[in-house]
Amino acid sequence: MVERKPDEGFACELVLNGDVRADAPAALGRRLSENGAARVVPAYAARPAPGRRSGGVVEVATLVVTSAGTLVLIIDTIRGWLTEGRNASPAPGNGTDAADASGVTSITVIMGDDRVEIIQPSTAAEERLVEAFVRRHTRS
Repeated sequence: MVERKPDEGFACELVLNGDVRADAPAALGRRLSENGAARVVPAYAARPAPGRRSGGVVEVATLVVTSAGTLVLIIDTIRGWLTEGRNASPAPGNGTDAADASGVTSITVIMGDDRVEIIQPSTAAEERLVEAFVRRHTRS
């Protein structure tokens, strides 16, 4: 499903992980569009079965992103969005244990059979994994 398109940039799939709030995929999609993504399409978003969790949380959220820009730009946008979500988190003890205001704890970027998970704040090990992922999917 995800591929590099000759002279048209690339497409990748983003999977939002965690107790994802229903509005999080659209919010990330808007941010990606503002930062150069040519197209952002929700591929799958499902609410939990009745009685499993609150109605404001989605079970799985996936976006397909097509971009004529660079993969680095998409990853930087994801990192910025995750950081802003963490900074907007309610203070501990205010009745929520969500990692951030969106409920997203990490985002998995998938290109073909290759994937990397983006977590903010990132560790040195994750930085190396992301750099290797970008090198594998960037034209020389």
